[in-house]
Amino acid sequence: MYSCDCCGKNVSFPFDSEDIDSKAHRKELRERLEWITTKVDGEWHDFCCEACRNKYIRDTTK
Repeated sequence: MYSCDCCGKNVSFPFDSEDIDSKAHRKELRERLEWITTKVDGEWHDFCCEACRNKYIRDTTK
């Protein structure tokens, strides 16, 4: 289960890779679900859309 770090939207997705939070997972989220994974302040965050990513970055960074 993945959740958007901005709006909380959840998506259940069976990954091919067993390595949780790997580059393979981020690639699958982006390609299959069109989710955006972005590193913010050194940590990876998942977003359901570009608007949520942008809002999260505005709200959490200086």
